[in-house]
Amino acid sequence: MEINSNQTIVSIENCTNDNTVNIDNNADNADNADNADDNNIKYKMYISEGIGWIGSILVLIPYVVPFSKTNDFILNTLGASGLFVVCVTSKQYQSIVINAAWIVGGVYKYFS
Repeated sequence: MEINSNQTIVSIENCTNDNTVNIDNNADNADNADNADDNNIKYKMYISEGIGWIGSILVLIPYVVPFSKTNDFILNTLGASGLFVVCVTSKQYQSIVINAAWIVGGVYKYFS
């Protein structure tokens, strides 16, 4: 079948619903990819939050339990590093600065 309209010829032969099915399948695949990306983002967020909570706990433990200088240094440095990672991923610049200073100060205090 041909349609003539303003000197434009469009051929509509051999069209089937298979094209529609392929388009739908592609849409489903795109939705699945979007869902996978959303799940990936959620897992990364949960991991980041977990690192932050662990870092917070590690920083607070030496204030409650007396430790040697080495253990205090390790816990504070690991904790501040965990908090630093979370702050970098969430772009919290004030917290990045304070945690970087906490890490540098801890290293300086330990080795001086």
